Amino acid sequence: MIRLKTDELKPGMILARSVYNQQDLLLLEKDSSLTKKRIWMLKTWGIDQVSVKGKPKDDGRTVFEAELETKETIEKELKAKFADVIDDPVMQKIMKAAARQLQISLSDPEKENEPT
Repeated sequence: MIRLKTDELKPGMILARSVYNQQDLLLLEKDSSLTKKRIWMLKTWGIDQVSVKGKPKDDGRTVFEAELETKETIEKELKAKFADVIDDPVMQKIMKAAARQLQISLSDPEKENEPT
């Protein structure tokens, strides 16, 4: 669990604890996925910090940020490789399957051969 300021939140992060306002009214439940709208709502209600799931990385990033960066890098590289055939629906499915498999193998090498 990581405690982050609302300015550091990113869509897709998962709340580790429920968030209440100053009147003890529930704003978001534990395990809620953050969206841009929900982050804006937290800021509007004056929430300064929340707890999200994940662990800090050695380089100061959260696990979520590292995984997001990896996912974006994989997608960028695959789009470059599939650039000539990106309009073909079959090739789009192959590209998505390749991206999923690369993410699995990079996040946990032991899961590399498990079916998705």
